[in-house]
Amino acid sequence: MSHIHLPDGVLPLWLWAGGYLVAALLLALAWRWGRRETDAKRFALLGIFAAMMLLVMSIEIPPYHANLSVVTGIILGPALAVLAAWIVNVFLSFMGHGGVTVAGLNTLVIAIEMLSGYAVFHLLRRVRVPLAVAGFLAVIIGLGLGTGASYGIIVAGAPTINASLRAPETTHEHEPGPLTDAAQGGHLDLHRLAILMFGFGAIGWILEGIISAAILVALNRVYPDLVIRAETARIPES
Repeated sequence: MSHIHLPDGVLPLWLWAGGYLVAALLLALAWRWGRRETDAKRFALLGIFAAMMLLVMSIEIPPYHANLSVVTGIILGPALAVLAAWIVNVFLSFMGHGGVTVAGLNTLVIAIEMLSGYAVFHLLRRVRVPLAVAGFLAVIIGLGLGTGASYGIIVAGAPTINASLRAPETTHEHEPGPLTDAAQGGHLDLHRLAILMFGFGAIGWILEGIISAAILVALNRVYPDLVIRAETARIPES
């Protein structure tokens, strides 16, 4: 699990507001690079892959749900990937997958997956690692880093989360998942949460890595220009 499923009012103001601030800075850079380096066809791909992520992330198999963030990052490149992360998380927040206040933090988590996966994929392809293996390892590393960021956010907000869990007037009808499973007796067990997120979550990373590698191989066969462009792209210079 990397997407944070928390309702509004659970995380402290400084944390979710800081998430929006950092996300806004990333979006400003992404918009600048995207407008300068990207043609209209690439923006069309942004819509397609954002819709694909939105669909996949709406289908949850507890305690993990796929998101195809790394594949999206590899194909779109850094600038458009950040825009896709923002679009997807805003839509998900209005669908009940986390509150509106955590949309900025979720954008950062997904962007970390996309950008790190993109970087690992390019590094491995430069040393001539096979496409499927490079895609698989990029997903594992990207999702691992994204989950680490998500866990760090929850740890930072743990005091406020525990206060919310202890509030007698609060009902916790969250979607099933690691965060809900780790909340016992009005207290968030961070050790149990880590086991769920990094232990059981790793099984999901492997499955998504296999699926993502298959998608990249299929795209390379049917639309080789997409993957070839992804392999030869680089982060624009400021």
